[in-house]
Amino acid sequence: MSVAVYVLDTSYLVELFGCGRDSNPAACTKVRFRFKDANNRGGRFFVPLPCLFELGDHIADVKHEELRTRLAAQLAETVSGCLSQNKPWTITPTGLPGEVLPNLLKLYSRLASKQQIGLVDAFTVSEARRLKVRFQGYKARVHIWTNDRSLKGMEPDGEPNPCLW
Repeated sequence: MSVAVYVLDTSYLVELFGCGRDSNPAACTKVRFRFKDANNRGGRFFVPLPCLFELGDHIADVKHEELRTRLAAQLAETVSGCLSQNKPWTITPTGLPGEVLPNLLKLYSRLASKQQIGLVDAFTVSEARRLKVRFQGYKARVHIWTNDRSLKGMEPDGEPNPCLW
């Protein structure tokens, strides 16, 4: 049996939440459809904590106060569900900073110098790789859902029909 694992980058989170001017209406529709479809097929979703922080920053930048207030409340409610039931996704990391940061910073140093990959994206790659190992017994296909082509190229398993805009 094979399971699909999705690591959600900030660009996908922005579309799932529809963050005002940062969101692309066509991409928003596609991303929400893909999420619902993958969820219905038993996909497992993981959100790196730094991506969640970036989403919060995008929400704080929404100009319209009513929308910003609604999105902030939606994020708080979603995170509450994640923490209590791991739904709609699991927030990572699952380790202490002293366990997570040394290897992450080694990866980041290589990626930043050679490919201009930032720390949040390096964390996303690191989590995708960790999940690939964690779910190897399930023959998991691990994908990074992102609009960043460089980051997408680093996912453990190439996605047949990626959604990039």
